[in-house]
Amino acid sequence: MAFATQNVRRSAFGDLKVTAGDWTGNAGDANGTLNVEGGRVYHAEFSIQDGTTPSQYVPWTTSSVNPVAISVANRQTTTTGRFLVIHA
Repeated sequence: MAFATQNVRRSAFGDLKVTAGDWTGNAGDANGTLNVEGGRVYHAEFSIQDGTTPSQYVPWTTSSVNPVAISVANRQTTTTGRFLVIHA
């Protein structure tokens, strides 16, 4: 199961944009990519919510402009992931 997103929603947050949804991925896969509109990411959170342990957060980086490519460095098999990105 390579990095994949589901139930993606896009909305406005004042004059900013929000992209949110679910994600899954396998440990050892190449970094996943999520593209969002605009030229700047103000906040991005990719969490793993598998099991009963507290949520874990996955590191990410950005590159390019319009769309912004967010690279997600998942290192754990994840079946219940959530993400929230605030961007402009």
